[in-house]
Amino acid sequence: MAPEEQRARSEYSYWKRLIKYPPQPNDERTVERLWNGALAILNGDEREWKQMVPRDLDDDEYYGRQHMKRLLDTRTRVGDSGTFIRLIRPFLLVVSHSSFLDCLSVDTCVGGLYNFISGTNGTRAVPFFQHVCESLIDAHIDTTSLVTAEIVETTLVAMSTALCELLKRESRARFNDDLPTLTESLRNTVHMTMEEHSQTSAIVLRKISEVQAIVNRAKGLLNQEEEEHEASPGITVTSTYPRRLVIPGGRHDNDNADITKIKIFPTLEEILSEEAEFLPPTDLDQPHFLADPTERHIDTHFRLLRYDCFGELKEALGGLVYSVLNNPACLNSPKLTFGDFRAHHYPSACISYLSFDLRRGLEADITFPQLTILRKKSASERQKWWKESKRLAEGILLSFVAFHDNEIQHLFFTVSEKNTNTNLDRSLTSEIHESTITVKLASHDQLGVESMVRLSCQRARGVLIEFPGVLPATFVPILENLQEMQRLGRLPFRQWILPDKTGNTPEVAKIDIPPPLYARKSGFTFSLKPIIRADKSHEGTVSINPTSSADDRHAIEEMEAWTDLDRGQCRALLAALTREFAFIQGPPGTGKSYVGVQLMKVLMHCKRTVKLGPVIVVCYTNHALDQFLEHLHAVGIKKIIRIGGQSKSAVLEDHNLRKVSQSETKTGSESRVLTSAYDALEQQTQRIQSSLRRVHGLPSGENLQNLENHLEEKYPLIYYQFSQFDDDGFEFVGRHPFHQWWSTSGSSFSESEIGIRTTLTVDQLKPLLQKAESNVHSLSQQERRSLIQFWVQEAHNETLDDLFERVKATDTSRQQLANVHDEVDRRVLQDADIIGITTTGLAKRIAALRRVKSKIVICEEAGEVMESHMISALLPAVEHFIQIGDHEQLRPQINNYNLSLESRQGALYQLDRSQFERLSVGEPGRSKMPVAQLNVQRRMRPEISTLIRETIYRKLVDHPSTTLLPNVVGMRMNVFWLDHDRFEEGQHSEMHHKSHSNLWEVEMVHGLVRHIVRQGEYSSTDIAVLTPYTGQLQNLRSAMRNDFEIVLSDKDQGALEKDGFSAVGTNSGDEEPDIMPSHRKAPLEKKQLSDLLRVATVDNFQGEEAKVIIVSLVRSNEERKVGFLKTTNRINVLLSRAQHGMYLIGNADTYSNVSMWQKVIGMLRASESVGESLALCCPRHKDTSIQVTQPDDFPRLSPEGGCREACVWRLPDCGHMCQARCHSESMHKVFSCPQPCQRLHEPCKHFCQKQTCGEDCGDCLIKLDHVQLPCGHIKSNVFCYLTQHLDAIRCDTQISKTVAGCNHVVEVSCSLDVTSDLYRCPTPCTSLLPCGHPCPGTCGQCNPPGNVGGTSSAHQQCRKICGRKFGTCNHTCRKRCHDGKDCGLCNSPCQVRCQHSQCTLLCHEACAPCIETCTWSCEHQGRCTMPCSAPCNRLPCQQRCSKKLPCGHQCPGLCGETCPETYCHKCTTKQDSRVDLLEMKTYAEIDINETPIVVLGCGHFFTAETLDGLIGMNDVYVSDKFGQFVGLADISGALASKIPQCPDCQRPVRQYVTQRYNRVINRAVMDEMSKRFLVNGKTELRDLEQEVDRLEEGFEQSHSGIIHSLRIAAHGTVAALAGSTRSKTFVSAQIQNRYDAFSMLSRKVKSFLQTVADRHQPAQKLHQAIIHATIANRSKSLDEGLASLGIQDTFPSVERDRRITLGGRLLQIRAECIVLEDKFRIAVVLKSTPSAERMRLPRGSPERLTKPFLQTCTAFIAESSTDNLPRFTVEASLYFAKIVLLYQSSGLSSDQGDRGKVMEYVREARNLLENALEICKQPFQNAEQLRKAVEESFELLGREWYETVTLEELAAIKQAMVTGPTGMATHSGHWYNCINGHPFAIGECGMPMEQARCPECGERIGGSNHEAVEGVTRAMDLE
Repeated sequence: MAPEEQRARSEYSYWKRLIKYPPQPNDERTVERLWNGALAILNGDEREWKQMVPRDLDDDEYYGRQHMKRLLDTRTRVGDSGTFIRLIRPFLLVVSHSSFLDCLSVDTCVGGLYNFISGTNGTRAVPFFQHVCESLIDAHIDTTSLVTAEIVETTLVAMSTALCELLKRESRARFNDDLPTLTESLRNTVHMTMEEHSQTSAIVLRKISEVQAIVNRAKGLLNQEEEEHEASPGITVTSTYPRRLVIPGGRHDNDNADITKIKIFPTLEEILSEEAEFLPPTDLDQPHFLADPTERHIDTHFRLLRYDCFGELKEALGGLVYSVLNNPACLNSPKLTFGDFRAHHYPSACISYLSFDLRRGLEADITFPQLTILRKKSASERQKWWKESKRLAEGILLSFVAFHDNEIQHLFFTVSEKNTNTNLDRSLTSEIHESTITVKLASHDQLGVESMVRLSCQRARGVLIEFPGVLPATFVPILENLQEMQRLGRLPFRQWILPDKTGNTPEVAKIDIPPPLYARKSGFTFSLKPIIRADKSHEGTVSINPTSSADDRHAIEEMEAWTDLDRGQCRALLAALTREFAFIQGPPGTGKSYVGVQLMKVLMHCKRTVKLGPVIVVCYTNHALDQFLEHLHAVGIKKIIRIGGQSKSAVLEDHNLRKVSQSETKTGSESRVLTSAYDALEQQTQRIQSSLRRVHGLPSGENLQNLENHLEEKYPLIYYQFSQFDDDGFEFVGRHPFHQWWSTSGSSFSESEIGIRTTLTVDQLKPLLQKAESNVHSLSQQERRSLIQFWVQEAHNETLDDLFERVKATDTSRQQLANVHDEVDRRVLQDADIIGITTTGLAKRIAALRRVKSKIVICEEAGEVMESHMISALLPAVEHFIQIGDHEQLRPQINNYNLSLESRQGALYQLDRSQFERLSVGEPGRSKMPVAQLNVQRRMRPEISTLIRETIYRKLVDHPSTTLLPNVVGMRMNVFWLDHDRFEEGQHSEMHHKSHSNLWEVEMVHGLVRHIVRQGEYSSTDIAVLTPYTGQLQNLRSAMRNDFEIVLSDKDQGALEKDGFSAVGTNSGDEEPDIMPSHRKAPLEKKQLSDLLRVATVDNFQGEEAKVIIVSLVRSNEERKVGFLKTTNRINVLLSRAQHGMYLIGNADTYSNVSMWQKVIGMLRASESVGESLALCCPRHKDTSIQVTQPDDFPRLSPEGGCREACVWRLPDCGHMCQARCHSESMHKVFSCPQPCQRLHEPCKHFCQKQTCGEDCGDCLIKLDHVQLPCGHIKSNVFCYLTQHLDAIRCDTQISKTVAGCNHVVEVSCSLDVTSDLYRCPTPCTSLLPCGHPCPGTCGQCNPPGNVGGTSSAHQQCRKICGRKFGTCNHTCRKRCHDGKDCGLCNSPCQVRCQHSQCTLLCHEACAPCIETCTWSCEHQGRCTMPCSAPCNRLPCQQRCSKKLPCGHQCPGLCGETCPETYCHKCTTKQDSRVDLLEMKTYAEIDINETPIVVLGCGHFFTAETLDGLIGMNDVYVSDKFGQFVGLADISGALASKIPQCPDCQRPVRQYVTQRYNRVINRAVMDEMSKRFLVNGKTELRDLEQEVDRLEEGFEQSHSGIIHSLRIAAHGTVAALAGSTRSKTFVSAQIQNRYDAFSMLSRKVKSFLQTVADRHQPAQKLHQAIIHATIANRSKSLDEGLASLGIQDTFPSVERDRRITLGGRLLQIRAECIVLEDKFRIAVVLKSTPSAERMRLPRGSPERLTKPFLQTCTAFIAESSTDNLPRFTVEASLYFAKIVLLYQSSGLSSDQGDRGKVMEYVREARNLLENALEICKQPFQNAEQLRKAVEESFELLGREWYETVTLEELAAIKQAMVTGPTGMATHSGHWYNCINGHPFAIGECGMPMEQARCPECGERIGGSNHEAVEGVTRAMDLE
């Protein structure tokens, strides 16, 4: 550790010791050390200790708050105000320190401290601050005081900052009656103690103004509430002005006079309201219900912005809802309409799934039918469509409308995840018939959450509506920030934003704006050193005095002389530096961005001097922001942070906040907070998921556990009547009593019945509950049903409420996480020079940015920013606000035309008027904001700039360089209006004002663009086509797509989407481009002229420029309607984009209807620049006149960009004449000559083989034969050019070569070098892999270079199929070879099949045996009477079948078998098949009558004699000396080894094909079934064992935590409760939920035991069926009956069967033992803390559960001993002993009877352990480990157990420990409990200083450094 770090740590430790002790009276020295020490830490550099100061002060384990209270209660001694100020000043500096207030990681702690400082309603803070004011005045007056002016100033700044912070955090303190007096006292103190115009007084007065605004706001709210109570709701106040004064409120449930109470998203009642929206006018002279201008301004813009976002949407939704109310069926209509409002709808949607995501919170999956166009597409096609579609994009606003239970349900959602993964269960693409989108509620209020959950439970169908382009993230933060500003009454620069009226004088007073606050520091000047010209840098420097006038001629001239700025730019820079609220207007091309960059360089130079902090650059659009930041980066400003993920700039990629903050380290305390918050969030997530399961599970009768828990908590008297245990602890078997009672009620609730309210009244419910409490079983069926319905509804409502509260509780953890992450971001931002952000992004990140000490905000393109966005960008610390823009260009874009200046209705609201425009133009009777206008433009040629200079910018001057701009190549005029009278398309339709188009203009533009491009002079950014309408934009793109690759901006693509045009068109460029052949030339594309054209709407081209602009004006109609382009702003933008030339195509008569257009057209007519034909200029024949009037004239008059004459120039490369029409020189250079090529190849002199001269000759491709190669071989068919280098020709003659190293001889091409390091020997590798298969690689692959001849370590992976047989079937493993690893379970289909059915399970699953009657019978031997799966009990027939085959011949098979129709002995083609394996005879050679055949299922056939011998019929039948079967053999000896197989193909013989051998086959099949049953059981048992392990591990990990929480909650100490944020209720809930996992596991084990029970085993089922069949056939002989019962050999042995069953039972015992052990440990603590005794353990106490557990163990031990399972016996004995030991040592047995029972249990445990020791001598698995465990248990049982101490004994112990020479003084020690409740004492100071072990249980006790070890708590009952 560095010395500085050690010193900082030492200072912190010293300071912390001060707050570990309570304050002492009159201890001024400690007060000084405490607060000066804290101030020193905060002023230091160690971030960790800075953050620990507020944490420690807020920690209840220390005495920080008591020290603060003592100081706040201190008052000045008479005549000694200096001492008081000396004490309180460092305290005020601490609580107002930036490290204290700005650090988000400790914001919660700081909030707690300010809450304490405030006291109740400010009663502690306000008197204190008042007294400080008085003391400061006294000290100032007292001439003998040592209090300096600096001390007074810093104290006042700190106090005003602290007061302002307190009022922001403590809303109740704002209503303190003494606050106005305090504010006035503060102001008087400033006037009396400070200079009037000093910087410090300005800072304090500014803070006082903020306090005053907050106080006035609070006072206004109180008055408003009083007026609301007194006034009638229907009264409106009128003013002398003709317009009525309306007070909002009462129209609907979201109509409120206070905007802070208005919900951002409309409510259903608001949507349905027919009342007119309250929209206040922006005209300050109009009446308004708010008198305060600041409140009125914020209120107005909040309401207008909200209406702009939701007004039309509400109308569309309202129409839909009313339609649904009238006809609910319309919800399913595929043709819903929303008027002019654009929306997509998805009918038959439902909320299909609810989930909780750790990051995103509560989410819902909404499922709807797959779109019709996608239902017949493949999954990949659906995925591609959804990915490319902008539908349901993340963040889009959705609305869900459902009609359920005769009520309209409506919810707003946003898309949280657009999942197109086809492999997921729930996504947009995974299903053919339905899609699913993941959403979250737009606002998380309780009503919304409950509605969403109910709709989900009820699976209610509705319509999902998507609003494309409506992204709440773009406007909600602005609205919320406006609400917060209104809440605090905060509006920086209010005096400039809302200038006061100046009276009725015609002259408007000039506003004198002072310099920024930071620049008022004495002696400060702005140095211009960073922008001084290079040639002046050696002459010194020049500075700007902040007090200079913005019109100071001397300063402007000096700047102009020393810098590269022109005069207008100098004036603008001077104004920006000397005004705290500055406007710079930059007309087009005047260099607004350049001035902004120079301004930034000056500010960066003085950044450290005046502690500016980072400069925040705000823009409305991402594009403008990126452009400006790139300019700053280019001039060397590198410490730039770009906030937001929408940046497209590669330059700024590494400057993004998200990327930079990743490298910022967190402090130790921040890491701990993150860990704690994530842990808490994970726990909360699990609880929420549990609540979600309960919410969906409660209504169904299948899941009654949740309802049982509800009864146990709410109705214990009723619940205990359903107990499973009697008074003696015995458990009732069978169904749970509550389940039985439920079933008798006839209740069967489904999910759709959740919403049904109970019909019981209060009067009916009360007696019913009383009757149930008395005897619940006495209720009638109807009463039970009513009561259950009530309970289900009640439990469901409580669970819903619990779910909402749990979701809400996650907000705390999320806020902690957000605070830490925001603090990390804040530190990164604070260290930056420039912060770039959009207005929306600023509102979203306001929590971090308001704590960044940034004094300057610069807004670029301010004329495009809505006023609501602008005022939202005013951060609290800002002292200098600079707006750069041009209000004469485009206004802010809004959604609702009726709020726009362009509409008649919008004149009142003017929402699209920026603050820049409002203050620049001025308002009647109010001062106009001074604006510095740039006046020298460097973009446009004079002919273009004149058009805007004569109409808008009278002072605009052309820079001399503009006169040197070149003429447009290929055109006669540089500026021209092509006039026409072709009407627009659909001119009579005004439905969609953005869809106008003019196809004639499209063709004309297309032709003109092609002509200009063919001049070859213009690059990709040089040409742009502009149009006012998206409809025309779409047509232009479609028309020119074949010739050009159209470039659209993101904004234009968004505009197309918004107006219903597809922004993704099919590119016809799938075909090959039309590229002219070329050779040795730079390829100018007369091709698909891609990269050459930008097409845009006028609105989206502001801020950009191009050399040539072509404008399609579109509008041409009889009514002379101009539409969009009637506003001067748009006309200005359109006319000011071009540099070299501009061409307008439109109807001059239509546009003359607008004043500005009339002037423009007049100016163009004056210069003869308006006409009906466009004059083109041939680059060769400049005198040739080319007049184009129609689109077809371009290819006719200028086919190649020139004129119609032939080109007379010679082609420079070949000398031929050019064959094309006249064209430009650039086109001539790339023209391809079509004449035959006359050139010869060198040196071969062959003629060129290319068709035309224009093609590159390339290589000579003449083929030559008999070419002799250097190797001596001859090769033919060789290209001529290859013979120039014979060594490079590849010889393909095959020869033998020896590979070096391995010495393998290989056949390869002669040219192939086998000695190269790159060559790999292709000889197959001969090695065997570990799996036994040969290596599939080659010698070269397995022996890499450097290892040839050595041991290979690079063998290839085996590619063969494993092929090993499974142990329980005849299948082989089909997996890729896995090197000896276990093959796992066989997943092939089961092959068990009989005459009745076929098993449908997988092979590894145990199937049930068929117990239908066997179908095997014949006329000679009768029929088999056994079940189908049992060995048959009849004799095989030896006679040939007498039936006829279809061919007419006798069947060749045996009697009783299926006739083989295709195996006729005479007709078949299988005569040569070998069928007799004894004499090796063929089918043709045997006597079919003597030896009939048997056909197997595989198709092979043999004589019966052959198969009988191979299959082993003599083992199951008795035969005589002639070989005839005469009886059944006893087959009870052993299991069959395997199923018999075909001797040819080794396939199993199937019982359903050849029933003759079923006595053999069924025995083997039965054995396989049993083996599968056993393997499956073992697999499931292994999984359950792992779950029990996890259960035990979970209890161990959480044990210390819950014991600690339990003790804290039980003792109820304030400090502990505050530190752990737990309560008794919470701990009780922890205990109740602690055993949920065990309950679930117990159910799984029970289910497993039922599955593996004897009655489910295949052998047992068959055995019962055999007995039944035997009894049913008693007519048979006794011998036959006994023989058939001998089938028991198909049963697995008892040992193998019982191991699984008893293993499951032992697992159940182990799980119960784990739970009992945990309960004993908790019960001990509960008993040792009397205040916790009321906390009950769920499902019974441990002492009550001990007896049934021990009985279960005893029964199991006896059973496992009988079945000879020694390991099970020993383990069960250990569990028995363990619980006995816990019962013995717990001290829970109180009376003598219980203690006797304990001794009896101990004796029984010892007996069992003795027996277990004997058993451990046997050789079985883990015998030695179990023996050691038994011996340890013996030792533990021999110890004395812990017994409860009586009160008398306790008093005696205490007396003994505090008396005597070695006793502990009662006042100097403390008593504690260990984690298990055993008491111990610590003497001296009573605080733990060393560790030890508890003598009773061995747990750790004591501690170190006055901190106890985990689990130790104070024993308050012994204190």
